[in-house]
Amino acid sequence: MKIWQWLAVLAGMAVLCGCGDSEPSNTSTGRKEPAAKPEIKIGVVLPFSGSLLSYGKATYDGIKLRIDQINKAGGVNGRKIKLIEEDNKGDSTETRNVFRKLAASDKVSAVLGPITSTNSLAVRNEAKKLEVPVISPTATNDKVTLRNAYMYRSCFNDSFQGKAVAEYAFKVRKCKTAAIMVDMNSDYSKGLAERFKKAFISLGGKVVTSEGYQQKDTEFGPQLKNVESSKAETLFVPGYPPEVPLIIKQSKVIGYKARLCGADGWDNQAVINGSGNNITNCFLVGAFYRGDSRPVVQNFIRDFKKVYGKEPGTFGALGYDSASMLIEALKTGTTPAKVVEGLCKLNKFDAVTGKITVDKDGNVQKNGVILEVVPDGKKFTTKYLMTINP
Repeated sequence: MKIWQWLAVLAGMAVLCGCGDSEPSNTSTGRKEPAAKPEIKIGVVLPFSGSLLSYGKATYDGIKLRIDQINKAGGVNGRKIKLIEEDNKGDSTETRNVFRKLAASDKVSAVLGPITSTNSLAVRNEAKKLEVPVISPTATNDKVTLRNAYMYRSCFNDSFQGKAVAEYAFKVRKCKTAAIMVDMNSDYSKGLAERFKKAFISLGGKVVTSEGYQQKDTEFGPQLKNVESSKAETLFVPGYPPEVPLIIKQSKVIGYKARLCGADGWDNQAVINGSGNNITNCFLVGAFYRGDSRPVVQNFIRDFKKVYGKEPGTFGALGYDSASMLIEALKTGTTPAKVVEGLCKLNKFDAVTGKITVDKDGNVQKNGVILEVVPDGKKFTTKYLMTINP
């Protein structure tokens, strides 16, 4: 066989075998299909077990909804987002362990979560050391983001909400004296108690007693009797279930007649519908109001109900907003450094819980709302009272 005949045979075999064509072709047109772009890996650190499970689940529902929406729309710059979920069990040591895995082994671009201040404070040093940004949906302690370029949040901080509830109690409810009950195991509770006390006193009010308790306590009679004896016109209880519902129930048993108040940790069904009828007319600071007429809010509520069959609460909304902040930041670039750059650029970003501007300390500047717990048939719900500006 002549050399030109051998070359023809070899060329034909190459066509049949697809040699030299590294991209798949469309069988009907013969065109090459572009290779799929790699996914953007994002870590999620939440309590998927333990006493804070309901908060973790609500937050995750919001995050997952937003990520599914952007993936369905084609992703960020043509790249889909892949969530890598880790259960921190609400524990600080576990939080550090799973964060190290996500940052060092999984090579994520950023981490959404944790949700508590204590767990978020536990990863401050790790985030800075491994240079992977964290966006906490609900960690409000002032120290979480302080002097750390890798720590962010989608919620307001304790300085804002402590002052907000103090001003409402003093100026609107006309309370001149207040008592505080503090979870001594919680940076969230201790930080908020400090900020409330400072703001209430600066307004001219008096904090007549401050009582402490430990997580997993079930009996609060001695502390509540001291509160009742103090004649405090309101009792501020910054905390979470299971302790907060028990405190609200037991305050009625010992005869304390004044209304209690709380912060964003109260905005959950475990508190609102797990505290008995003594929750009636109690008030709290919230980050989310379902009656907000902005399209971004009403679209979120519609989509959340369609997927989960129920209305969203504050933690679902803040989870959604933390994912929205990240998506916007990823448009700048997908490396951790570019995510940080993108987060710092957020200015009046139209989110579900308000228009978000990120300041130099990683905090968000936005409004909050005062909500009152009122009967709703055989259950309870929250009623909007007023908006608090930063």
